[in-house]
Amino acid sequence: MRLLVLGGGGFLGFHAVAAALATGARVSVLSRSGSSPHEDVEVLHGDRTGDPGVLRGRQWDAVLDTFTDPSPGAPAVRATAELLSGSVGVYGHVSGMSSVYGPKGPDRPDERAPVREAGVQPADDPLQERSLAKLAAERAVTEVFAGPVLFPRVGIMVGPRDPSHRFTYWPLRLARALTGDGARSVLAPGDPDRPVQYSDARDVAGWIAAALAAGRGGVFNAVGPGREETLREVLSACLRAAGGGPGEVDLTWVGEDLLRSRPAGVEEELRPLWYPEDQIPQSAIDSSAALAAGLSFRPAEDTARDTLTWARAEAPGEGLDTPDAAERERALLDEWRQVAGGR
Repeated sequence: MRLLVLGGGGFLGFHAVAAALATGARVSVLSRSGSSPHEDVEVLHGDRTGDPGVLRGRQWDAVLDTFTDPSPGAPAVRATAELLSGSVGVYGHVSGMSSVYGPKGPDRPDERAPVREAGVQPADDPLQERSLAKLAAERAVTEVFAGPVLFPRVGIMVGPRDPSHRFTYWPLRLARALTGDGARSVLAPGDPDRPVQYSDARDVAGWIAAALAAGRGGVFNAVGPGREETLREVLSACLRAAGGGPGEVDLTWVGEDLLRSRPAGVEEELRPLWYPEDQIPQSAIDSSAALAAGLSFRPAEDTARDTLTWARAEAPGEGLDTPDAAERERALLDEWRQVAGGR
């Protein structure tokens, strides 16, 4: 397969390049920096939001586009898809999270469920703007690309190279508690029995690369882990990955009401895991179509172990090991104990 990846140096794109190379594919990447973290790839120096003329006159079997175009109508995605139409076999565009589905739709939406619309959901809905941007990109590609299009609708993705702190925090924090470098009492968010869905980006990337190689088109929910796991089970897997077992760390489960407004000023993606709960309108996303098409997910413990290894080697600190972070956790635990003790 001759694969073009628009980007390829970040998170999902990086893992898609790695997966394609592992199968013997010839990979080209479009890079604004003119460089790539991968060897054995062709690097095309260009900016897809400016003039992607370096792509003209070339032929590929497939393209993978991971760009979220924030502009109305997704003009950069539209222009790229139009430019590549006729010179690429199948166009893959990573689409938007489980949030693209309307909050008043089914509790477990599949790909046929109604999606969000402008003017229907409140403008201050925290998921509305980015969901509409993803849906606009889907429409743009469909309208201008003459060939099959693949839209993996991904959810929270985690694993090595994750730019957020949502999952990486946990194996790091629990490892610190086990070694005595951090307090043994660890704040855990919300309801321990709440089911959560997330995906190891390497699993999603490998499936996308295989689907593109097969020329597969269509819309697929690609939200893991293909089973229901509670938040308690996920954190237990992170504890095992850090070398611990039951009872070795004290998890204090702090209620959503307190966490919703604290820590103030910390971006959502820099907070540890999946709160506030009321931002996720569905109980789960139905990914059975993608599972039937070959998507699979590794155990949470494997993801946590690999993430811990990567974070220690490649991203020490990253805002997770700072005295400020530890102080915020202590303050929240103290406040929660006062609240819980007064009930």
